[in-house]
Amino acid sequence: MWFWITSLLLTTIAILGNALVIYLLITRRRLRNKTNYFLLSLAVADIILVAVFIPPHFGCQIAGCSHSMVILYLVSYFGEVSATNIMAFTVDRYCAIVLPLKYTHIITTKTITLLLVAAWLAPLILDVIPTLVLSNEYITQLTSMVIFQITPCIFLAIAIRKIIKIANSHSRRTSVLLKQLKFNRPNQRLQGKSDVSSTRLISVMVGIFLACYICQSLSSLCSCFPSCTELQPEEVVRYTLSFLLIINSGANPFVYALFKRDVKKEFTRVFLCKRRTER
Repeated sequence: MWFWITSLLLTTIAILGNALVIYLLITRRRLRNKTNYFLLSLAVADIILVAVFIPPHFGCQIAGCSHSMVILYLVSYFGEVSATNIMAFTVDRYCAIVLPLKYTHIITTKTITLLLVAAWLAPLILDVIPTLVLSNEYITQLTSMVIFQITPCIFLAIAIRKIIKIANSHSRRTSVLLKQLKFNRPNQRLQGKSDVSSTRLISVMVGIFLACYICQSLSSLCSCFPSCTELQPEEVVRYTLSFLLIINSGANPFVYALFKRDVKKEFTRVFLCKRRTER
């Protein structure tokens, strides 16, 4: 019972957080920029993922229905869509930080559209359809694990390492330049453009994703070997993976609120307005 209470509480927090992000990104004109289109797509994937995961399972547990396989297919699809959306967002931030002079030429409206369409269609074409068509469950499970669990983890780890390295280099150069300008103009207040906020945002998002998905990848890899599966406490593994899946989707709104400046301002305005109206 404790599992259902905890998971339903985490699911509610995840749904409310992502719903607020979607509401702000749609209704606030100042938030309509290239980067936030990726966040909007990711928030939609995350809110659907948590909505089709625990609540339907809980309903089936009470009613005794037999639609668990349909639910698992939906969870698998939207979980993979969430992963591909994080990869698309990482591509955007990689170009912005590593290739700043080429960013506007690379990340155009057409590029954004292609990345987001690919993020939603790739799991459908590469996993859902083959799973329904092929009868060999072992091959489809292994293919899904390699494409949508192991590959994203490797890609994101390499990309984030490069982003952090370049951002630190930019930060050191900017710091030296500002010191020189401050020495030449001691009475003038100077501010340097920094990639720190953007780097922190993508680093925390990817860090949470890797922590959750590496555990899932290891569990999936273990399930391919009967001897390894027998050693795993099935109930503990299932509960742990369920919590990690919800946490991965539910943590993103809080990451935006803490590390993305424009979203943080809108979150602050929303809650300040509520407090003022209450008074």
